Amino acid sequence: MTSTSLTPANLRAALPDMSSQVILAGLDTPVEVYRDRYGIPHVRTQSVNDAFFAQGFVTAQDRLWHMDCDRHRAYGRWAELAGPAGLEQDLTMRRFRLKASAQVDYEAVDQETRAMLDAYSAGVNAFISSTQRLPVEYSLLTATPEPWQPWDCLAVFKVRHILMGVFESKLWRARLVNHLGPEKAAKLGYGYQRGHVLTIPPGTDYDGPPVSALEELSKGVEAINWLKESDAGSNGWVLAGNRTASGKPLLAGDPHRGLDTPNVYYQNHVACPDFDVVGLSFPGLPGFPHFGHNDSVAWCITHTGADYQDLFVERFQEGDPLRYEFKGQWLQAQVHHETVRARGAAPVRMDVTVTHHGPIIAGDPSKGFGLAFRYTATAEPNTWAEALLTMLRVKSADDLEGAMLPWVDPCNNLLFADVQGNIGYRTRGQLPTRSGANAWLPVPGWTGEHEWTGVVPFQEMPRVRNPETGYIVTANNRVVGEEYPHYIALEYAPGFRARRITDRLLALDKARVEDMAPIHGDKTSIPAQAFARLLQRVNPLDEASAKAKDLLVRWDGVIERDDVEPTIYNAFRDNMVRIVLEHIMGSLAKEAIESQGRGGPVHMARLKSRFHTMIQEDDRSLMPPGLDWDTLMANSLSSAVANLRSDLGEDMKGWQWGKVHHTQPQHTLSPSFPHLAHLLNPPSVPMGGDADTPQAGGYSAAQPFTMTGMSVARYAFDLGDWNNSAWVVPLGASGYPGSPHYADQAPVWAEVQLIPMLYDWKRIAQEAASRQELTPMGSIAGNKKARRT
Repeated sequence: MTSTSLTPANLRAALPDMSSQVILAGLDTPVEVYRDRYGIPHVRTQSVNDAFFAQGFVTAQDRLWHMDCDRHRAYGRWAELAGPAGLEQDLTMRRFRLKASAQVDYEAVDQETRAMLDAYSAGVNAFISSTQRLPVEYSLLTATPEPWQPWDCLAVFKVRHILMGVFESKLWRARLVNHLGPEKAAKLGYGYQRGHVLTIPPGTDYDGPPVSALEELSKGVEAINWLKESDAGSNGWVLAGNRTASGKPLLAGDPHRGLDTPNVYYQNHVACPDFDVVGLSFPGLPGFPHFGHNDSVAWCITHTGADYQDLFVERFQEGDPLRYEFKGQWLQAQVHHETVRARGAAPVRMDVTVTHHGPIIAGDPSKGFGLAFRYTATAEPNTWAEALLTMLRVKSADDLEGAMLPWVDPCNNLLFADVQGNIGYRTRGQLPTRSGANAWLPVPGWTGEHEWTGVVPFQEMPRVRNPETGYIVTANNRVVGEEYPHYIALEYAPGFRARRITDRLLALDKARVEDMAPIHGDKTSIPAQAFARLLQRVNPLDEASAKAKDLLVRWDGVIERDDVEPTIYNAFRDNMVRIVLEHIMGSLAKEAIESQGRGGPVHMARLKSRFHTMIQEDDRSLMPPGLDWDTLMANSLSSAVANLRSDLGEDMKGWQWGKVHHTQPQHTLSPSFPHLAHLLNPPSVPMGGDADTPQAGGYSAAQPFTMTGMSVARYAFDLGDWNNSAWVVPLGASGYPGSPHYADQAPVWAEVQLIPMLYDWKRIAQEAASRQELTPMGSIAGNKKARRT
């Protein structure tokens, strides 16, 4: 088979065997694998070793290509598969040195954790060596998967989180200061807005002062001057038993990420005498680090947005790029020689320079400056992976909190509940202690004034247990108020989603699992409601925008996929941002608006969230001279309507949000084989919501209004009866384009419904769509028909 002859029949022929008995070396006792009607595996074993071996095996059955993609990306080898288009990504990833970090972490963990990683990896390799049907992607590339190494488990987790930190934001802030000067950059606004929701204590709003950026930005100008030449979401909530029908807690939420194909999370269930856990895992990593429950405790996370990545400006000696200045002395840097290969292209050689602050990720030591990257997950060997096994065995909320002691990265808002009725919140992960200047910009590395001096003690990280409110909500909003003594972050997501979720929870009377999906699907936008009121005072410039205004001022601010108002509103608001930014930033505006990642887009989203408040307060500090907000709104609305008429037609009734606001899942090889995209890509589905609503639907200004940020899973854990728990993902359990489970959950997800999260083994066996036995080598259970490895 070649890329020109690929057919649907080829896709189906590549599906793995999930019913025949398989005889495998490395197992202690037979393993049962049941798959439910959505293809989700439920694995029952008789030992801890077999549990992780089997988890590795079934994950590889469903997601081997997915795992291998993440491994290649982590190690800066993606171009070997994707071709020259992957080279720039590989050059960047080589600088981060994730492989070296993963290997030293593997050596740092205790023997039991290494055994877990070894067993999982053995299970992956058992599938690779036993299967006669590798994923079709390998045939397209005439490639074969390499053996899975235990440290690969840690690397694929690191690569999923390294870009969720704040270093891009600091780099972008530096570019703003260089471009605009400190005073103008400070006016863009930083920090959390007064009146927005705090996580702790539940039910309180932030009333602290706005962040004063000017002083810190002014101080940092000299250190970052050389950068003028450089190029450069989630919801979760928990209800106490006094607010639920069962008298036991309910824990629910949904993580927001970009829609990978296949989906970033993998639904599975693994049981042995030590634990019985169902949840969402990262393919390639054992355990259930973010979402899951055993028979006693349930847990979930949202992203804290914490600051645990710093950038240090290094001075290198003229004529000797291997020596850098630190506290008046010239220290020797390390240099690692790398060769990056691309399919169908000549190899590229590069050197990675490393100082005691970390690897140089930007700049040029031979020209005297470089930017060193320091990150808690890679700065030194750590034992975070020991938490993976410990948390599976926990019997109480106390146990779960204690299991988080070694956790390093990412910093998460961890919500949890136990069957005794306890609910709680903890910020897990490590926060470095250092100077205040590190929070804002790249800092001088040569002075010694900005070194990390330790981490915030575990017992001093934010936490709350069994609040009187009977609920805890976290939606990437600010965690604690000004009274908290330690620095967590400069910026958080606005409190709009947290406010809507809180209001919905307080409106419930004795909540049930079925009440959770409507909260997942809440599409009410607080900013949209504010703009609907503000537009009442605007005088439209033309007949078409007058018609649009009439629709918006009578609108309830609910971002429904079948309505036209959300389309008009989002186009209008985006135009306002564009006009203001073009005035402020000039040549940098286009990049600020349309760039990707967590630099420019994060800053622009925060600014966008402030507009309706600035209008209400008649704050014109960002406005072009002589322009007021009413005029700006009128101009923006007229321009938005004109653009929509050009793009969607003259009839305003045809501008439904779902026509332009939809998912666009793309297989990892579609860019390399565009003629096969119709076979490889899952179907698109229209969706409501936007970036400000609990039903996530963020999009990039570079491609309006196609969704780029969304719920990549939804779940609801019922601690009164585990069998009532439910979940859904936006695609499916399988990573095979030919599988019926490649995207079979997409219609359910699009309607914001949930499917059963099976836990009872009797029910699992009765309702199983398939059953497979994995048998130890040498067992008398083997027979001539069984496959062997």
